[in-house]
Amino acid sequence: MIIGYVQKYFNCYDCNREGLLSAYNPKVTFSLCLNMSSQCTNRSFRFEDAYYRDNRNLKRLSGRESYHDEKRSKLLHHGKIDTVNLITKLPPTEHDPASFRLDSCYFSTNMIAFSLTGVFKEGKSTDKVRPLRSFYRSFVCVPDPEIQMTIINDQYVISNITGYQYKKYFQQNRRPNDSAQASSEPSTSSNNVADEKTRMIQQFSTESKLNLEWSKYCLDHAQWNYEQAAKIFMEYKDSIPKEAFLV
Repeated sequence: MIIGYVQKYFNCYDCNREGLLSAYNPKVTFSLCLNMSSQCTNRSFRFEDAYYRDNRNLKRLSGRESYHDEKRSKLLHHGKIDTVNLITKLPPTEHDPASFRLDSCYFSTNMIAFSLTGVFKEGKSTDKVRPLRSFYRSFVCVPDPEIQMTIINDQYVISNITGYQYKKYFQQNRRPNDSAQASSEPSTSSNNVADEKTRMIQQFSTESKLNLEWSKYCLDHAQWNYEQAAKIFMEYKDSIPKEAFLV
């Protein structure tokens, strides 16, 4: 039941967030938190302003204690209309179901609680660069006579992906013609392709001043079209973290 519910929820989240109104309980409480200091982060991409406005990361609060109490309360969203209104303002997403990991399930006659982790692409499908994000969702649901259950508590944590998630994602999403070509061509051809990619990475690093890892990342996203990777780099240069550049 939970697996089917999760699939329907995230299909709706990616395509029609207004349709999630029925998924939430009228008394739902929702919170959003950005984890920007994870030591497991593989690559850092700047978060959109829409995230920062409702970021309830308590470590980021500063100022007097009375202000903290006010801010903590203000950043909790109550009711399904307020919750869906916030969700619809967040950047577009495309979740990868293959990355979902269900955990911490609890069942009782009056409640179901579970947590979910995974990866999603951020931005529209037409965007040149779509950062990969890691997410953690903690759902508490109560029975509903019409749609089985509704969400009464939703805690949403977003961070940049870990190195493990990055490798796993690109292994799972390798284009079919890549693997077919690799199996049909001689090993010498594969070696030539690998050598060419290594040369492109080194050249891109020299010209952009990015380190090798980030140079490979740019080329990956441009599907190894060098000119396209250079255009993407120039467009998003100011949002790339300092540690991505050579000293």
